[in-house]
Amino acid sequence: MKYGIQRYNMGLTNSMSPRQIEAMAFSQAITMLQSARTQKDRIHALSMNQKLWSAVLREVGVENNGMPPVLRHDLLKLSVWATRYCVRAMLHKISLKPLIDINRDMLDGLREGAAEAVARSEGDTASARTFKFATA
Repeated sequence: MKYGIQRYNMGLTNSMSPRQIEAMAFSQAITMLQSARTQKDRIHALSMNQKLWSAVLREVGVENNGMPPVLRHDLLKLSVWATRYCVRAMLHKISLKPLIDINRDMLDGLREGAAEAVARSEGDTASARTFKFATA
């Protein structure tokens, strides 16, 4: 069953832009964090969220990734905070709301950026760059 879902998702993501894939990853992480009722679900959701933020950290850690320096710096700090908070939340029964809120902010930013990119002219491709990351 899991193999079938992975194959379906792979086909789905082949037709999506990097920004759409990133938005989908944050949306799924939000859903998992919100619906975690048992300790097992909580650990699984936090583990997936930590992987997501670790992927962001890896991508923004690359020197020539096309991001403006201020955005890169902010995402580095945010990624470190989120991955550390995930570990703390696995060890202690602390609220998941801060992670959900940060993920929502990222999702909103990705959606806004996608709308701006569509509205931009083709001559402004440098500022329309997005970063991509693997969530596996």
